[in-house]
Amino acid sequence: MSTPAQKRGIVGAMRARLFQMAIAGAIATMTFPGFAAEKDEPPPPRTDPLSSAIVWTVAQLVPSPLLVLGSDRAGAGVRWQIAPFVYSFGVAEHPVRAFVVDPVARHSGAIELYASPEWACCAPGDATGWIARAGGRLYLPIIGRGETLSWSLGGSYYRAAGGGGGSIETGAYFLFGTMGVTVTVSPELVQREIITAFNLRYF
Repeated sequence: MSTPAQKRGIVGAMRARLFQMAIAGAIATMTFPGFAAEKDEPPPPRTDPLSSAIVWTVAQLVPSPLLVLGSDRAGAGVRWQIAPFVYSFGVAEHPVRAFVVDPVARHSGAIELYASPEWACCAPGDATGWIARAGGRLYLPIIGRGETLSWSLGGSYYRAAGGGGGSIETGAYFLFGTMGVTVTVSPELVQREIITAFNLRYF
């Protein structure tokens, strides 16, 4: 039968052994920091270029709905948008982007050049409702590096039935920049002077 002194010695030895094991585990974690992460975290998913191109194309085909306000009527329309060039001063890595643009790169602060075909109702007479635009925007973050709220100011030149002209616009964006509202004012675009776009945009 063990004496109290022997029991205390056994308990002390067990504590010392557990302490040694804890120290060894801590040293191993600091020496090989990626070991635990590799065991616990699955490798990131990879997509091939073809799959990425298909996803991007499908996303571009989704139009943004329009509310068209003219001098004497209101109607609806749709707008698509492609950004061939973005310079982001809100991110350090890859500030120059083309076509495929992460929302954070745009809405954390950027300058964008874009092309935008749209169809807007209420063209005068029998004229077509199709409008082609090309322009630029400045994006500035307001809340949360632009992921919660961002703002834009821009201008564009449009071509429509009957001629072309200039437009100015301003917008606000939320939900990581995937949704927003843009108001475009074109004083010479008859019966479609003010067009409000409810933006749905993923790239």
